[in-house]
Amino acid sequence: MSLTMLEKELVAVAISVAAGCRPCTTYHLAEVKRAGATGADIEKAVAGAVCVRTSATEGMGRHALGLEPAPDGCGCGTTDMLAELIAIGASLAVNCTANLDKHLAAARALGVPQEHIDEVAALAAMIRSKAVHHVEKHLGDRAAPAPTAGCALVAAPAGCC
Repeated sequence: MSLTMLEKELVAVAISVAAGCRPCTTYHLAEVKRAGATGADIEKAVAGAVCVRTSATEGMGRHALGLEPAPDGCGCGTTDMLAELIAIGASLAVNCTANLDKHLAAARALGVPQEHIDEVAALAAMIRSKAVHHVEKHLGDRAAPAPTAGCALVAAPAGCC
Protein backbone atom coordinates (compact mmCIF):
# COMPACT_ATOMS: atom_id res chain seq x y z
CA MET A 1 0.00 0.00 0.00
CA SER A 2 1.40 3.37 -1.04
CA LEU A 3 1.51 6.58 0.93
CA THR A 4 -1.63 8.67 0.67
CA MET A 5 -1.40 11.91 -1.32
CA LEU A 6 -1.61 13.86 1.96
CA GLU A 7 1.27 11.89 3.50
CA LYS A 8 3.35 12.18 0.35
CA GLU A 9 2.84 15.95 0.13
CA LEU A 10 3.62 16.48 3.82
CA VAL A 11 6.90 14.63 3.28
CA ALA A 12 7.50 16.67 0.10
CA VAL A 13 7.05 19.92 2.04
CA ALA A 14 9.59 18.73 4.61
CA ILE A 15 12.08 17.66 1.95
CA SER A 16 11.67 21.00 0.15
CA VAL A 17 12.21 22.98 3.35
CA ALA A 18 15.23 20.88 4.37
CA ALA A 19 16.70 21.24 0.87
CA GLY A 20 16.25 25.00 1.14
CA CYS A 21 14.27 25.21 -2.10
CA ARG A 22 11.75 28.06 -2.09
CA PRO A 23 10.09 27.14 -5.45
CA CYS A 24 9.70 23.49 -4.40
CA THR A 25 8.36 24.53 -0.98
CA THR A 26 5.84 26.90 -2.57
CA TYR A 27 4.69 24.21 -4.99
CA HIS A 28 4.33 21.50 -2.36
CA LEU A 29 2.59 23.83 0.11
CA ALA A 30 -0.13 24.39 -2.49
CA GLU A 31 -0.34 20.65 -3.17
CA VAL A 32 -0.46 19.66 0.50
CA LYS A 33 -3.29 22.12 1.11
CA ARG A 34 -5.11 20.71 -1.91
CA ALA A 35 -4.63 17.24 -0.36
CA GLY A 36 -6.40 18.40 2.82
CA ALA A 37 -3.58 19.21 5.24
CA THR A 38 -4.38 21.30 8.29
CA GLY A 39 -2.17 24.10 9.54
CA ALA A 40 -1.05 21.81 12.36
CA ASP A 41 -0.08 19.09 9.85
CA ILE A 42 2.04 21.57 7.89
CA GLU A 43 3.64 22.98 11.05
CA LYS A 44 4.63 19.47 12.13
CA ALA A 45 6.23 18.71 8.75
CA VAL A 46 8.11 22.03 8.70
CA ALA A 47 9.28 21.60 12.30
CA GLY A 48 10.60 18.12 11.50
CA ALA A 49 12.50 19.45 8.48
CA VAL A 50 13.99 22.36 10.41
CA CYS A 51 15.02 20.06 13.28
CA VAL A 52 16.83 17.67 10.94
CA ARG A 53 18.43 20.48 8.91
CA THR A 54 19.66 22.26 12.06
CA SER A 55 20.99 19.03 13.52
CA ALA A 56 22.78 18.15 10.27
CA THR A 57 24.42 21.58 10.11
CA GLU A 58 25.53 21.43 13.74
CA GLY A 59 26.79 17.87 13.27
CA MET A 60 28.89 18.84 10.27
CA GLY A 61 30.27 21.79 12.21
CA ARG A 62 31.31 19.48 15.02
CA HIS A 63 32.85 17.05 12.53
CA ALA A 64 34.80 19.83 10.77
CA LEU A 65 36.17 20.99 14.11
CA GLY A 66 37.20 17.47 15.11
CA LEU A 67 34.64 17.29 17.91
CA GLU A 68 32.66 14.24 18.94
CA PRO A 69 29.12 14.01 17.57
CA ALA A 70 26.37 15.30 19.84
CA PRO A 71 25.31 12.43 22.13
CA ASP A 72 21.66 12.42 21.00
CA GLY A 73 22.22 13.00 17.30
CA CYS A 74 19.34 15.14 16.22
CA GLY A 75 16.90 16.18 18.89
CA CYS A 76 13.98 15.30 16.67
CA GLY A 77 12.19 12.89 18.97
CA THR A 78 9.47 11.55 16.71
CA THR A 79 6.97 8.98 17.79
CA ASP A 80 4.85 8.13 14.78
CA MET A 81 5.31 6.70 11.31
CA LEU A 82 4.62 9.89 9.37
CA ALA A 83 6.98 11.94 11.54
CA GLU A 84 9.72 9.37 10.90
CA LEU A 85 9.10 9.47 7.15
CA ILE A 86 9.29 13.27 7.30
CA ALA A 87 12.62 13.02 9.17
CA ILE A 88 13.94 10.44 6.70
CA GLY A 89 13.05 12.70 3.78
CA ALA A 90 14.66 15.71 5.43
CA SER A 91 17.77 13.65 6.26
CA LEU A 92 18.09 12.67 2.60
CA ALA A 93 17.57 16.28 1.53
CA VAL A 94 20.54 17.45 3.60
CA ASN A 95 22.74 14.35 3.08
CA CYS A 96 22.86 13.57 6.80
CA THR A 97 23.72 9.92 7.33
CA ALA A 98 23.63 10.19 11.13
CA ASN A 99 20.03 11.42 11.11
CA LEU A 100 19.12 9.02 8.33
CA ASP A 101 20.40 6.03 10.33
CA LYS A 102 18.56 7.20 13.45
CA HIS A 103 15.24 7.76 11.70
CA LEU A 104 15.44 4.63 9.54
CA ALA A 105 15.93 2.56 12.69
CA ALA A 106 13.02 4.31 14.42
CA ALA A 107 10.77 3.89 11.37
CA ARG A 108 11.55 0.21 11.15
CA ALA A 109 10.90 -0.21 14.88
CA LEU A 110 7.48 1.37 14.32
CA GLY A 111 6.76 -1.05 11.46
CA VAL A 112 6.98 1.44 8.57
CA PRO A 113 6.86 -0.64 5.38
CA GLN A 114 9.99 -0.57 3.20
CA GLU A 115 7.73 0.49 0.31
CA HIS A 116 7.00 3.76 2.14
CA ILE A 117 10.69 4.37 2.83
CA ASP A 118 11.41 3.74 -0.86
CA GLU A 119 8.71 6.24 -1.87
CA VAL A 120 10.25 8.88 0.39
CA ALA A 121 13.73 8.18 -1.01
CA ALA A 122 12.49 8.60 -4.59
CA LEU A 123 10.65 11.79 -3.69
CA ALA A 124 13.75 13.19 -1.97
CA ALA A 125 15.90 12.40 -5.01
CA MET A 126 13.47 14.19 -7.32
CA ILE A 127 13.12 17.27 -5.12
CA ARG A 128 16.87 17.52 -4.52
CA SER A 129 17.50 17.47 -8.27
CA LYS A 130 14.86 20.15 -8.82
CA ALA A 131 16.34 22.29 -6.04
CA VAL A 132 19.74 22.18 -7.74
CA HIS A 133 18.10 23.10 -11.04
CA HIS A 134 16.32 26.10 -9.50
CA VAL A 135 19.56 27.43 -7.99
CA GLU A 136 21.57 26.86 -11.16
CA LYS A 137 19.00 28.88 -13.14
CA HIS A 138 20.20 31.89 -11.14
CA LEU A 139 23.55 31.61 -12.88
CA GLY A 140 21.78 32.67 -16.07
CA ASP A 141 24.18 33.13 -18.95
CA ARG A 142 27.19 32.88 -16.68
CA ALA A 143 29.20 29.72 -16.97
CA ALA A 144 28.48 27.05 -14.39
CA PRO A 145 31.39 26.41 -12.03
CA ALA A 146 33.69 23.62 -13.14
CA PRO A 147 33.36 20.46 -11.07
CA THR A 148 36.19 19.72 -8.68
CA ALA A 149 37.87 16.34 -8.41
CA GLY A 150 35.40 13.76 -7.18
CA CYS A 151 32.41 16.02 -7.79
CA ALA A 152 30.13 15.89 -10.82
CA LEU A 153 27.49 18.41 -11.78
CA VAL A 154 24.35 16.70 -12.99
CA ALA A 155 21.65 18.38 -15.04
CA ALA A 156 18.24 18.15 -13.38
CA PRO A 157 15.34 16.73 -15.40
CA ALA A 158 12.13 18.69 -15.91
CA GLY A 159 9.40 17.83 -13.44
CA CYS A 160 6.60 18.96 -11.18
CA CYS A 161 8.13 21.64 -9.04
